[in-house]
Amino acid sequence: MAVKEATALRDDGGRPLSGVRILAFTHYAAGPIAAQYLGSLGAEVVKIEAPTGDYQRGAIKEPSAASDAPSPYFLGMNRNQRSLSIDLKRPEAQPVIHKMISRADVILENFRPGVLDRMKLGSGDLMAEHPHLVYCSIAAYDPAGPSRDKPGQDLIIQALSGIASLGGPADGPPIPAGAYIVDTYTASQAVIGIQAALRHRDHTGLGQWVRVDMMSCALHLLASECSFALNAQEPPSRGRNGISHSHQPAPYGIYLTSDGAIAVVASPDSLPDIAAALDLSEMIMPLLVGKGPWTNRNEIAGLLSDRLHQLTSNDALTRLAPTGILLAPVRSIDQALADPDVAVDLVREVQHSYGGRYRVTVEPLKLSGSPLVFDRLAPDLGEHTVEILLENGIPRDSIQALIASGAIRTAGRQVDRK
Repeated sequence: MAVKEATALRDDGGRPLSGVRILAFTHYAAGPIAAQYLGSLGAEVVKIEAPTGDYQRGAIKEPSAASDAPSPYFLGMNRNQRSLSIDLKRPEAQPVIHKMISRADVILENFRPGVLDRMKLGSGDLMAEHPHLVYCSIAAYDPAGPSRDKPGQDLIIQALSGIASLGGPADGPPIPAGAYIVDTYTASQAVIGIQAALRHRDHTGLGQWVRVDMMSCALHLLASECSFALNAQEPPSRGRNGISHSHQPAPYGIYLTSDGAIAVVASPDSLPDIAAALDLSEMIMPLLVGKGPWTNRNEIAGLLSDRLHQLTSNDALTRLAPTGILLAPVRSIDQALADPDVAVDLVREVQHSYGGRYRVTVEPLKLSGSPLVFDRLAPDLGEHTVEILLENGIPRDSIQALIASGAIRTAGRQVDRK
């Protein structure tokens, strides 16, 4: 697979968020993805981690990976940030973190509601003291709603929002998306909200509380499906054979072949040509009368499914290509990453400080005048603790005392007393 070696792109100006200081109290997925995107847009992002580190540092690793090697999950969601490891529950940590907050433009957090409030780091306390502050909270549910204190996670939100109910054949179990789509979409909404709030501050001098929750984002992903459910007589339903969208008539869907699967996107007007290409005209044409592609969609898809399962993917694509419909083989992630359309610009290979080389995908946004930044790898826990505290005016002796007390972690490095 073609990859591009990561190179330093950041400078002091010219980046969309150059000069913006962000403190990211983030863990798991949605928060780190948002923080990473903001860093890639040029913001200076400090990831605030407890001495134990973000849970994702050790989650899901190759069995052969070194014990101190970070998880690919963490590496893919935490670049373009520096790590400050500090125990916020320690009294001696409070003056340090509040001094940093006084210099920050944005607070980004995705802890459960109330966690940061108990440490006087919630939106109410900090925005009252710092009116210029943009405070962004990512939660599972609306912070003002009755479920605000319940835990949430991508799969749980897919289940509760209805996303999972629309996947899979009607006579089988619901099948959720195989990617963390709600986490990523929620992170994108947070990035949009933060940039809008910063623009508002440019005009008014005042920050604001930016709130985004996974449940609302999941339903926004279902905008067309929600409109159907809110306004139509019948709720959306899954098809039995191949059809992979609740609103689409045959032949829209995924169909198994003898050696894989193919995706078919076509209007009902194409069904006569499709039927002829697959030698199914005699069986399918009687089912197309009137609203047949909708009312008989399961029967039509069943006939297509039976025939396509007898063909290889290549044979099926070859037969159907002359009809002019949209077709594609269902590829694995590895095959998609090897696609020359994406591999050069989307995938970067880097050398991490623990000694391993790894590859990550970068944000898809392309800006002609201010390319996104890729100059910081996902940090070691506490890798930048000392330099961050020095930048914020914390004396060297105080930093040494914080190290000695265990209030901060420095990735094994001590303070240079020179």
